Amino acid sequence: MIDIHSHILPAIDDGARNMDMTLSMLHMSVESGVTDIIATPHVNRGGHVPSWQEIEEKTAQVTDAAKEAYLPIHIYSGAEIELNGDVLRFLKEGSRDYCLAGSPYILLELTDQSQPDMSERLIYELQLRGFWPILAHVERYGQLMSHPDILISWAKKGILLQCNIGSFTGYFGQHLQRHAENLYQNHLVHFLGSDGHRTEFRTTDMREGQDALRSLQQKQHNQQDLWLETTQNASRILNHRVLYPDVPEHWQVKKKGLWHRLFS
Repeated sequence: MIDIHSHILPAIDDGARNMDMTLSMLHMSVESGVTDIIATPHVNRGGHVPSWQEIEEKTAQVTDAAKEAYLPIHIYSGAEIELNGDVLRFLKEGSRDYCLAGSPYILLELTDQSQPDMSERLIYELQLRGFWPILAHVERYGQLMSHPDILISWAKKGILLQCNIGSFTGYFGQHLQRHAENLYQNHLVHFLGSDGHRTEFRTTDMREGQDALRSLQQKQHNQQDLWLETTQNASRILNHRVLYPDVPEHWQVKKKGLWHRLFS
């Protein structure tokens, strides 16, 4: 597995507090079968934009520490960028600062205040500058999940979608679990990430999520092996290759059974 969304860098955002915690998080990743992980600290959240040099330096420090601890995992630089007008100031055409693993891919985060039409215009401007957008933890955005036709339209325009694996376990509540399962049913999960922040909660341990995906595949009689498919997709990030996923024409939601309709 390739974890494309994590907050493992020490003392840079609300993720790992120190290097000891970072190494514990990486150990959890290795135990989960993760071979590669991209460090994606928050950028532009609350207007705070850590320098790309600081992110790269911390990534190099974590890489050295992981080698000393004999942890078999590859670590790459990246960022989780809050999407607003300020991104046009520091995401320059031709630059790979704040991109994932040196590729043109960028991981973008919406807020509760984000309006889909404005967000789409900003993303389009970033695409014109040569960036390949990935929308982080898409299952969280009620303004999109309540209008899935927008999601399908965005996917057709090259906007890729990432889900947090914890959403499939119900860790973030049943509401987000249903969103994640509906995205899976419609083949609109292109990448998975732990979005790991700490060792006590919201960890980088993805084993329970992998079990949840197996159960969901059986329950929905779906032939899609999401764990394998998203790993293959993520390898395209590491190899700087474009991903052209199949996009559904229409959004489908599994109908509820008669018993559920009568008593819900």
